[in-house]
Amino acid sequence: MIEKVDISLKRSQRWFWPDFCFLCQGRLPADRDLCAGCEQSLPRVQWGCPRCAAAGAVVEGGDAICGECQNHPPAYDGAQAVFRYASPMDKLIQQLKYHGRLELSRVLGGYLAEHLLALDDPLPDVVIPVPLHVSRLRERGYNQSFEIARFVARRLHVPLDWEGAKRIRPTVPQAELPRDQRRKNVRGAFTTSEVFFGRRVAIVDDVMTSGHTVNALAESLRRSGALDVRVWVVARA
Repeated sequence: MIEKVDISLKRSQRWFWPDFCFLCQGRLPADRDLCAGCEQSLPRVQWGCPRCAAAGAVVEGGDAICGECQNHPPAYDGAQAVFRYASPMDKLIQQLKYHGRLELSRVLGGYLAEHLLALDDPLPDVVIPVPLHVSRLRERGYNQSFEIARFVARRLHVPLDWEGAKRIRPTVPQAELPRDQRRKNVRGAFTTSEVFFGRRVAIVDDVMTSGHTVNALAESLRRSGALDVRVWVVARA
């Protein structure tokens, strides 16, 4: 019996911590996820708007809010992104999101948590993933934002709430729509509980493109009385 448990444990460890690079499939030590070359190729965000995390929106060392946020302030107070949504990071996110590579949630969640810890900013009271509508969740079988968020919350020692926010109507995937239709697509798509009243909340998602999805969720959180709303994403398009 003990031998069977040991074999099962080793198989589980190889699934979560395989001994090959997730990108190039090269051999790796057991404690690494990417080889040095692939790690170096990741498109990290250097500077961006402190409000919406749009890459390149401010000069080096600057803290000015971008023109878009000045003209149309979002419902959230600030955003952080680790990477640009570009090769090869886009491949890792797509593998998790569309191909069931759930082991990548640990990798992506780890990068996001490390980035946030390095900032040394005050932590929120609660972390929430962007919810999927029940029909999409049934179709996909999992919510990639939740899978990432649970690793982030655990690493930062912040409570994770996956029940207080719900997507109450199905929406067309934002990636399938032109930018000028994305805001309308998610308007009123979320509802949030009064459990967030007076609390500082961080929304976790895999990718932020136009920002309309997280903004719609932030608007609902504001209506529920959230004191402060931040957006944490792995990648910013």
